[in-house]
Amino acid sequence: MEYTVIMRKAPDGFYIASCPLLPEAKAQGETYEECLANIKEVLELCLECRKERGEEIPQEIDTKKVTVAI
Repeated sequence: MEYTVIMRKAPDGFYIASCPLLPEAKAQGETYEECLANIKEVLELCLECRKERGEEIPQEIDTKKVTVAI
């Protein structure tokens, strides 16, 4: 499975990650690589928990990355 993850660098220098399809999935790390590893682990745990509870497992369908300038 593949999920879109939003990663950004916070003012304190840490990286923060979240997943739009799984709002409960959030992670952070001191480096980009650490944050990426952490969000992957969190996603796996969230999916496992959803399966155990019999909850929906959302699927990415035709997702496009779009940047909007304001």
